[in-house]
Amino acid sequence: MPKARPYGLHIPASWDRSRPAPLVVMLHGYGSSGEEHARHLGLEQLSEREAFVLATPDGLVDSDGRRFWNATDACCDFDGAGVDDVAYVAFILDDVGSRMPIDPARIYVVGHSNGGFLALRVACDLSPRIAAVVSIAGAGWKDPARCAPTEAVSVLQIQGDRDPIIRFEGGRLFDKQGRDYPGALDTVGAWARNDGCDPALHPPGVPFDFDDAVPGPETTVQSFPSCTKGASVELWTVAGGSHVPKPTRGGLQAVWTWLSGHPKRR
Repeated sequence: MPKARPYGLHIPASWDRSRPAPLVVMLHGYGSSGEEHARHLGLEQLSEREAFVLATPDGLVDSDGRRFWNATDACCDFDGAGVDDVAYVAFILDDVGSRMPIDPARIYVVGHSNGGFLALRVACDLSPRIAAVVSIAGAGWKDPARCAPTEAVSVLQIQGDRDPIIRFEGGRLFDKQGRDYPGALDTVGAWARNDGCDPALHPPGVPFDFDDAVPGPETTVQSFPSCTKGASVELWTVAGGSHVPKPTRGGLQAVWTWLSGHPKRR
């Protein structure tokens, strides 16, 4: 049952509780934890600077002793446990909202790898509650028809073009039969259709320094124009980027600027 599962919560000292706060749910990668990923990405410090509440849940542990999320048929319920992690995220939204003033128009999900898959799944299944998601080295359903949001959700996909695990062009996770996932362009293209955007990506702009693990400005931004449902869909391509980026302070701030610039519009 989702309610039996705990989660970490960081409440920023900088938050004025007379004003409802944004909520960010951080979904870790396969084998990691919410706290570990939040620390690696610098999200607690960002929470203090920007006064958002940060939830850091953990996936259940599989037969290999690794935490996982049941996100899509590709990733990463390898034991077939069938756990309902979408319901778990929904419980977190309910529980945090019952305990403190959260702005329902500013609920965001950020995920890496397996967590990126789940962030995109949550955007599909909980679309009335989610303003925007960031998927870092994740992917959507291979069959885009399995994602049927009832409201627009803004989506940012951040992907290294040399990621050997979640390949930019798509592939088969760990070369396992039936674990096929789409490429970054297909993932954002499906969301562009969901959000009523023009299907042609804008050409990339001037690169900026998002990933400290790659020398120099390496990341370009592309977006889909003319989204009719008030959302935004973007692809940030990290040239030379691998599976686990190390965001610069400016790169992380750019992620927050994007998230905070896309509240829920009804």
